[in-house]
Amino acid sequence: MGVKSATVPAPVAAPFRRPSRLSPESDKREHLLAAAARVLVRDGTAGLRIRDVAEEAGVSTGVVHYYFGSKDEILIESLRWAVRAPVERFAELRRDGDHLWALATLLEVSLPHPGVLFDEYVLWLEFWTAVSHDPALLPLCEELAALYRNEVAQLVLDGTAVGEFAPIAAPHTVAERLIALVDGLCFRSVVGYSWMPIEHVREMLRTFACEQLGISPEALPTVQLDHSGSLPVSPH
Repeated sequence: MGVKSATVPAPVAAPFRRPSRLSPESDKREHLLAAAARVLVRDGTAGLRIRDVAEEAGVSTGVVHYYFGSKDEILIESLRWAVRAPVERFAELRRDGDHLWALATLLEVSLPHPGVLFDEYVLWLEFWTAVSHDPALLPLCEELAALYRNEVAQLVLDGTAVGEFAPIAAPHTVAERLIALVDGLCFRSVVGYSWMPIEHVREMLRTFACEQLGISPEALPTVQLDHSGSLPVSPH
């Protein structure tokens, strides 16, 4: 089987932005969440101020207080908003049934590309810091992490069931290994380790995934991301 290659749309360059076609109330909240996410990435939790979120969103501080009761709530809701949308988009892709394509896309969009994908990792780092100081936030941290975890596990299970994957261990074990490597390599890349450029991370993730899932490296499609922000689709 030859290598398949295609360029797919994905949110990799634009800043956090609000979606279209929402109700006015939902639209305003999404707009505030996008603004809050940008401020958090820029200034961190320690530097987060309500007035900065208001200024970024172009609204009064009263509007921000109406939607969010505290800085912790802003962090929580911003991360929840940032995590859910890409997970939902990937779930749609996984259900298309092209498991090799879905795996290649998952690995590519897990990389901290400059823009939204990088910023999502920064939000996670901020949230982990908050959780380390407030254990009451741990259940939510687990809930959000489980969204990605469950999608990876389901992809491995689905691909194994139809014979596209031949995992070297139990599917859930392989899924946990993949997630652990994604976290370990990508967060080091985000922090800026000189020996962890994104190209090196990509190579290691793809090689490891092929080894763990019994896939020939030549069979795993090459996915290149553009900047439109639409749902990636299989070329088939």
